[in-house]
Amino acid sequence: MGTIAIYTFMQEGGPMPAQPHNAAAWKAKGFDFICFVTKKGDMPDFNGAWYIDELPISWPDQRLNAVIPKVNPQSVLEGYEYSLWIDPGVSITGDELYERCKEMQERGVVYADLRHPSIRSVYGYAWKVWRQGLEPAGLICKTVAFLVKKGVRPGDGFHDTSVMLRAHEDKAVLEMDRWWWECLLTHAGGHYDRLVHIFALKDTPSLKWEYLSSDGTERR
Repeated sequence: MGTIAIYTFMQEGGPMPAQPHNAAAWKAKGFDFICFVTKKGDMPDFNGAWYIDELPISWPDQRLNAVIPKVNPQSVLEGYEYSLWIDPGVSITGDELYERCKEMQERGVVYADLRHPSIRSVYGYAWKVWRQGLEPAGLICKTVAFLVKKGVRPGDGFHDTSVMLRAHEDKAVLEMDRWWWECLLTHAGGHYDRLVHIFALKDTPSLKWEYLSSDGTERR
């Protein structure tokens, strides 16, 4: 089986993502660890297990730069069939996630993410973002209006995209990711990718997906 790229992003001036659990052993078993930055400068090629790589394109908005590799793995990763994205605040603390990825790769699963432990609807997530003052009310209302217009129902669920396994060159995965990116830029101001993720997933009926186990990760 091909090597799986585990990748993340470090913002300028931000902390280095946590070192993955047992990385050397799992690198020998078919995983690479890549941390993208907007400007590498004089940074070393490696920080622990992480190979430091510069984004091929960057925008003035640092929050948007963090989403570029997350939503567009095909544009930043070469030579990999499978990738596992982890949000910068997520750390791999056990072997379970590696094992689950290998098992899914062997079965040919092309997309998997996490079941959120508490939020069951994208509208509940939108309410949380608004209530915590993380985005202007006008932007939240615009995004919610888009989702309602497109027929997204509370029962359609909500996915935790902080960890995602993808066969990122698969036709259906590419379709979903490109639709996700377009909706994110057009209807969510480029932030909070989870606000429009469920619509992009729902609007790509050819994409067959599963849930990853949430075991073996930790969030800062």
